[in-house]
Amino acid sequence: MKTNNVFINPLTDFGFKKVFCTTERGSRRLTSFLRAFLPDIMRDVVSITFRSTEILGEREAEKKVVFDIYCVTDTGRHIIIEMQRAEQSFFSNRILTYSSRVLSSEAMRGDMEYNIPTVISFNILDYDSNEFSRYEDAFHIVKLKDEKNAVYSEKTVFCFLELTKFAAQNIGQLKDVVFKDEGMKWAFILKNMHKMGEQDLSEEDEMIQQLFEDCRISKLTTMEKKAYRKSILDYADVRDAMNVAQKRGEERGYEQGIEQGIQQGKEEALFQTARNFLDLGISLADVAKATGLSEEEILAYVSNAGD
Repeated sequence: MKTNNVFINPLTDFGFKKVFCTTERGSRRLTSFLRAFLPDIMRDVVSITFRSTEILGEREAEKKVVFDIYCVTDTGRHIIIEMQRAEQSFFSNRILTYSSRVLSSEAMRGDMEYNIPTVISFNILDYDSNEFSRYEDAFHIVKLKDEKNAVYSEKTVFCFLELTKFAAQNIGQLKDVVFKDEGMKWAFILKNMHKMGEQDLSEEDEMIQQLFEDCRISKLTTMEKKAYRKSILDYADVRDAMNVAQKRGEERGYEQGIEQGIQQGKEEALFQTARNFLDLGISLADVAKATGLSEEEILAYVSNAGD
């Protein structure tokens, strides 16, 4: 693999799963990560169990949903973790659908008390979110509330972490970077690990040391390097599509404003990238994962483009 990087990029599909893999180390890292951002929810959690990332619909007409990571705590809370690499027009609808699917699949039929589990949707955003642009904070929690801002139900919790607020030009050793809390430290590492070298590391705790050791490119097997290479290309294509879309949007200068042009150009470029992937023989599921588009959207675009 031709690269000068020492560590993998955790923001790729391969890298994200490598950091929070289904091993004992990965489980401990994921627990630590979630506890840093959700101390109240995770306070009594001792362990987590990874679940299948695919959930089928109850009816044949309902498509299956596929998560990046799906786990259950020993306290009974269900947690969906998603790495979102590009903004989507219907992102809020998708995460609502994902959480609802978990709730419906876990609901006890015939239980008149409706003892459904708590479902936490934790979304890591690797783009500048318009939805949260008015906030300086990088982490946001959304709950179901009434008109007086009182929490109506704790059964669904939506979390959003904006990684773009943790870019660093001169990283330096981790021990030299001042973090507000452990959550901000985790976010900084996820955003900047692939830019770090030996000189940037310090005598961190054992978990952080193991994290960097597990994510060394030189320690990947031949099959892992192949998978990582593909993941890097997918990630680069999405980033390039976003950059091209932004440029097109700026050049068009729609009367409604520059942001609308950027969004439309971004979607057009993503769809074209998706079509190119399909032409190369990449599976529809992998294309949807790489671009952030749904399988239905991709098929509709390809069908209309061929008319």
